[in-house]
Amino acid sequence: PSTEDILHAIEKTPAEIVFVLPNNKNIIMAAQAAAELASREVVVIPTKTIPQGISAMLAVDPEAEQDSELALAMLDAAKHVRSGQVTYAARDSEFDGKKIKQGEYLSLCEGKLCANGKETSVLKKLAREMVSDDSAFATVIFGEGVTEEQAAEVENLLHKENKEMEINVINGGQPVYYYIISVE
Repeated sequence: PSTEDILHAIEKTPAEIVFVLPNNKNIIMAAQAAAELASREVVVIPTKTIPQGISAMLAVDPEAEQDSELALAMLDAAKHVRSGQVTYAARDSEFDGKKIKQGEYLSLCEGKLCANGKETSVLKKLAREMVSDDSAFATVIFGEGVTEEQAAEVENLLHKENKEMEINVINGGQPVYYYIISVE
């Protein structure tokens, strides 16, 4: 969205203070510009991914005394999230110095190419990259065209990396990304 789109959404929100979570590194500057133009107080939480935004929102304490206290809790929650996505190559290209063929699966970890190739291999590499011994919680949001059985296979891959980790699997129905994964 443009700065104007974000500003319009801020102004339509019936609140004295509006929190904006861009959930994309390319939208943070537009959100900050909209905040400066707004007729009310706006706090931009510079989330770079959907999983960071979700964790930030889950950290909201409606009993918080001050907006700064709330913003700090949201920022802290977002910074502890590792984000990954699985998508496909729409055309032949090069990404992070690797040649990519149209139709290949791509896994991204923290916005960087983790693997490209067949679905199973990119998912295994992504799970190894994202999960550590101290990972406590993961969420797998599966997109349109992915079955619950396929999503359960991703859950199993994550459990192979850390058997103690709690994992939620959610049907997000999103286009473009087969999976959006967060690990905390």
